[in-house]
Amino acid sequence: MSRIPKETVDQIIAQADIVEVVGDFVSLKKKGQNMWAPCPFHHEKSPSFSVSPGKGIYKCFGCGKAGNSVQFIMDVEGIGYVEALKYLARKFSIEIQEEETPELNQAQSDRESQYILSNFAKEYFQDVLLNHEQGKSIGMPYLQERGLSVATIKKFELGYSLEAWDGLTSKALAQGYQKQYLESTGLTIFKEDKQYDRFRARVMFPIHNVSGRVLGFGGRTLKSNDKTPKYVNSPESDIYHKSDVLYGLYQAKQAIRSQDLCYMVEGYLDVISLSQGGVENVVASSGTSLTEGQIKLIGRYTKNITVLYDGDAAGIKASLRGIDLILEGGLNVNVVLFPDKEDPDSYIRRVGDTAFKNYINANAKDFISFKTELLSQEAQHNPVKKAEAIRDILESIAKVPDSIKRAVFFQQCATIFGIEEQVLITEYNKLIKQERQKPVVPAGFIPAEEPVAEVKPAEDVTSDDAILLHHEREVIRLLVNYSASKLPEDTPFLPYFLEQLEDLEFKTPIYSRLYNIFKEAAAYSPFVSPDYFINHPDAEVRQEAISLLTERFDLSPNWETHQIFVPKEVELLQFAADTAVLRLKWRNVQHMIRENMELLKVEKDPGEVTKQLTILKTLQQYEIEIGSQLGIVVSR
Repeated sequence: MSRIPKETVDQIIAQADIVEVVGDFVSLKKKGQNMWAPCPFHHEKSPSFSVSPGKGIYKCFGCGKAGNSVQFIMDVEGIGYVEALKYLARKFSIEIQEEETPELNQAQSDRESQYILSNFAKEYFQDVLLNHEQGKSIGMPYLQERGLSVATIKKFELGYSLEAWDGLTSKALAQGYQKQYLESTGLTIFKEDKQYDRFRARVMFPIHNVSGRVLGFGGRTLKSNDKTPKYVNSPESDIYHKSDVLYGLYQAKQAIRSQDLCYMVEGYLDVISLSQGGVENVVASSGTSLTEGQIKLIGRYTKNITVLYDGDAAGIKASLRGIDLILEGGLNVNVVLFPDKEDPDSYIRRVGDTAFKNYINANAKDFISFKTELLSQEAQHNPVKKAEAIRDILESIAKVPDSIKRAVFFQQCATIFGIEEQVLITEYNKLIKQERQKPVVPAGFIPAEEPVAEVKPAEDVTSDDAILLHHEREVIRLLVNYSASKLPEDTPFLPYFLEQLEDLEFKTPIYSRLYNIFKEAAAYSPFVSPDYFINHPDAEVRQEAISLLTERFDLSPNWETHQIFVPKEVELLQFAADTAVLRLKWRNVQHMIRENMELLKVEKDPGEVTKQLTILKTLQQYEIEIGSQLGIVVSR
C-alpha cells in the first residue's frame, strides 16, 4: 500500500476550490458573501446549504452536514478520505507521487489480488449462469420463476456455481491465480492434499462495496435437502468485513440519496425484487443483526430508514433490539409490517409494483409507536407484563439522541398505555441515573452525537447549563474565527485572548478540546489560521470548527446603499473578546455559588459550614465585581 505525502495533500486541499467542487453536484446561487443551494444530502424546499468561498467550507443548516472540499466528496460519493483526495487530484490535474514501503506495498498487493480474484469469480459465475448447460437449465429457470428479468440479473451480476468439486478452483489456478488468494477469499477450501470450491450448485449473489468492487459472495442452494444450508456466505477476509457491508448499497446509493430514505430488508432476493419493481432505495443486512458500521454507512446517504418486516411475529420480536442501535445512531426509523406469511419479495410479486408502494406508504409507522402498540397489545390484560413493556420501550426512547423527539415519544407512549406522561418521565430519569452509575463502560460503546440528558418536569427545567454552553461556545467561536487576527497596535489576538482565559475551565468536552489545541498551537506561533481546524485530522474538531466559522445570515448590501453602517465584529474585536470572557466568568461564578449553596443544605459539621460560608461570601463578591464590569447590578 502507498501513502499520499503531506505536501501533496496540502496541495490538493489548497487547489480544490469549494465552489467548483460543490458546483459539479448542485446549482449554486450567490447571496451575500456566500453561495446557496438546496442541500444534496436531504430533501428541502428552500435552500439551506451554504458554501463559503472565502473559507473553503460548506454547511447545511438543515441536516447539519459540513466540511471542506475533501469532506464534501466523501459525503456525496460515500467514499473514504484517501479515495476523496485521489478524486480531487484527478479533477484538478494534480499528480500524486505516493510514498511506498515494502510492508505497505505487500499489504496493498494482497488486498488488490483478492479484489482481482473476486472479480474473476464473479465473471466466472455469470458465464456459467448464462452459457453453461447447468446454469441455463437449473440456475436461470429458478431466477425467472422468482420474476427476475435478464436486465435485473445483469444489474446485480448474479451467477451460478457448478455442481462440481473444484470447477472455479481449477479454472482459477489454470489462469495463474494463486492458491493463497483462493484460500484467503474463502472461494476455495484446502484440506491436506484436497481442494474444493466453497460454492457448489448454488445461485450466486456477488456482494459489492460502495464503489462497486466485489468483496465476497452469498450462495443459495436449489436443493431441498435438510442437511444442506440454504445459504452459504464468504468468510471474513482482508477485503470483506460483514459488519461494514450492506447488500445492494452499490446499486441503491443514488436512489437513497435522492429520495432521502433507505428501505431495509433481510435477504438478497428482497433487495433485487424491490429494485426491479421501482423501489431502488433498498438494502439488506443479509440475515445478520444490524451493526454500528452498517448504520453509519446508511447515515452517509440519509437519516431516514424504513425497516420492512415480514409477518413472522417471532422474527419481529427478535430484531427489535437491533433497531435500538439505529435510534442510538441518531437516525429516524419507520417500520412496515407485511401480512402473515408474506415477505417483501413475495408480496411485490403477488400484488405488483404500484400496490406494493401504496401499501408501504399507507402502513409505515415510526418505530417507537410500532413497538409501543405491539407490546401494549401483548400486555393488555396483564399489569406485570404492562410494566415490563413500558420499561422496554423507555430503553428504546433512551437511545434517541434528539430531546424533542424523545418528548414526542413520551406523549405517544403515555397515550397508548393510558398512563400519565410524568410517570414515564420519572421512570426514564431513574433509568438514565442507573446507566450513569454503572462503573464499567461496555466494550465498543460509542456515545450518541448528542448526550442523553435527563428529562425534567416542565416546572423544574432550568436553562443554566444551556446558558453556560452558549458562553463557552462564544469564547471558542472568537478563537476559531480570529486566532490569525491582530488587535490595535499590531498585538496578536490569540496570545492576548488566551491570557484572559488562563483561569477558566471549559465544561463542554469539545470546547475544552478546542481550547487545549489552541494553547498547544500558540506555543509555536501567535497566529493560527482557521484552515488549521477546517483541515484538522480529528473529524469532531473539524465539524465543530466549521460550525463555528459558518454564519447563516449576512448583512444585506442594501444597508450600505441606504447609508446604514454596522460596525464589523473584527473592528470591535478586543471589546467582544473582553466581554465574552467576563460573561463566561460570571456564569461560572454563579454556577459555583449554586453548588456551594447545595453543599450547605446537607453539611452538618459546624467547621465545614463556616468554611463553606467563607467561600460563598468570596464567590458572591466576585459575582458583584464581574457584574459591575458588565454593567449588571447584582442584588443579594
